[in-house]
Amino acid sequence: MSSTPRKRKQVATSPVSSPTSPNGRVFTDSDEIRLLKIFKKLAEQNPSSSSSSTPNSTITLDSSSFNRINSSLGSKFTHAQITDKIRRLRVKYHKQARSKSLVKTPQDQALFKIAQLIWGKKKTNRKKEAKKVQNSASADDEDEGEEQKNEQNEEREREGAELDEYPVLAGELSKYLPMNLVWREALKSLGNDKLKEMNDKWMLIGIEEAKIVSKKADLVKEQTQLIMKALGDGTANGK
Repeated sequence: MSSTPRKRKQVATSPVSSPTSPNGRVFTDSDEIRLLKIFKKLAEQNPSSSSSSTPNSTITLDSSSFNRINSSLGSKFTHAQITDKIRRLRVKYHKQARSKSLVKTPQDQALFKIAQLIWGKKKTNRKKEAKKVQNSASADDEDEGEEQKNEQNEEREREGAELDEYPVLAGELSKYLPMNLVWREALKSLGNDKLKEMNDKWMLIGIEEAKIVSKKADLVKEQTQLIMKALGDGTANGK
């Protein structure tokens, strides 16, 4: 008895599609965040890759960039899915940038912060430029202030020093010299540095004189006691 070969039932196969999350989404929340983080790194290496004239313009990715992104996402997405997702995230960011009330969930906040670093207005260069101008203005102000101070010092030198700033010198010289206008003008013409030196010398002499006066007082006291003792002894002997 011959047996007839059974025909194998052919099962139709369909191309593998990207897995979807329980809510029907192709990209999960973590996929979106990881996608933007990797795209941000690529944008930093090649700024032109993230620049566009309008939010809806097409996202272009070369094969190297696509492979890098897809491998980090588990190699489960197509080139079209990734570029379309980046474009949609960019559109979403620009809407949220115009109206912050659209940033509602923690996921929205996380995506917005990353997207802002990619597509937000580049303020860094302007801040650096403004700081540079501010520093330059501050340096100019400091130079101007220093120059003004030097001019004032030079003017004081030309006009002569004020003797009131050196009272010890003026007081001591007035004991020996007629401190009339001629002498005062002559002293002022010597300049502050010289007058300070002369004033300091008189101050040192004053200190030495104070020490001598103190020694004299001690000596007078000592000798007075000797005299008083001698007087006391003489009175006692006279009795």
